[in-house]
Amino acid sequence: MTITWPNQKRMAVCLTWDFDGESAAYVRYPKQSRKLLSELHQRRYGPTLGMKKILNLLDKYQLSGTFYIPGYTAGVYREVTKSIREQGHAIGLHGYIHESLDDLSQKDEEDILLKSKEMLHDILGYAPNIYRSPSWELNRWTPDLLIKHGILSDSSLMDDEIPYELKTKGGSIIEIPIQWILDDAEYWGHTRASRNKTIVDPDTVFKIWSREFDGYYDSGGCFVLTLHPFISGRSVYMQTVEKLIKYMRQFPDIWWTNLEEVTRYCDELRKKGELEIKESPPAEPFGYEALLRG
Repeated sequence: MTITWPNQKRMAVCLTWDFDGESAAYVRYPKQSRKLLSELHQRRYGPTLGMKKILNLLDKYQLSGTFYIPGYTAGVYREVTKSIREQGHAIGLHGYIHESLDDLSQKDEEDILLKSKEMLHDILGYAPNIYRSPSWELNRWTPDLLIKHGILSDSSLMDDEIPYELKTKGGSIIEIPIQWILDDAEYWGHTRASRNKTIVDPDTVFKIWSREFDGYYDSGGCFVLTLHPFISGRSVYMQTVEKLIKYMRQFPDIWWTNLEEVTRYCDELRKKGELEIKESPPAEPFGYEALLRG
């Protein structure tokens, strides 16, 4: 199924950042974060230096970005969080301290969602209604929790190249798909605690991303690039992001937008019955219980 973009645009381009600060290190590498400073200092580059470069880049090209922020990070870096909104960018929920959802009960996950909303509301004066899960992990109950608490869209799943309506037991939510190949952490996310990443030549990454863009342009998709301030906020990687922006700007009829705007637009399509409807795959293969019984 295709989608009709506003003003007859051919495709949508969304530049997004997961503004995690040090939060993920506390959850993923508790021993390292409590004992060694290098992991935390590397990640602190994002809020202290990376974000300045990112906001300047967006201002240079008059683009609106999307920033998914854990509640803890927003609380520690309140002024940076405020400046993101003051400069006209979208902000979404991203856990409280970048928790791994598969380690949480439904009750704990709901408590974290509410705590995150409360923190962002305290800082911004409103609670964001867009969401991206930490590490793109969702429990089977997560969409219904989001719906229950007024979240209109999620951007964590990977089964399409255009937004769609994800139908659940509790209603439906707009899904704005992402993919690993468009995530800077897959190429440059090398930290002291996670040394299993071979750092990829930025020219190679540009080639991959620009080719992906070409495919989205041909199909009329929603190109969602996922970046991290502590990674691509560094100079050489920022140059690669800017090079990609320049490349994409050569093409006509692109809707340069953020995920709040995509959510609002798709919500209108949903109300008119013009957004594709999908359901999640079953929890187990069809006939699985009978197979086990022999």
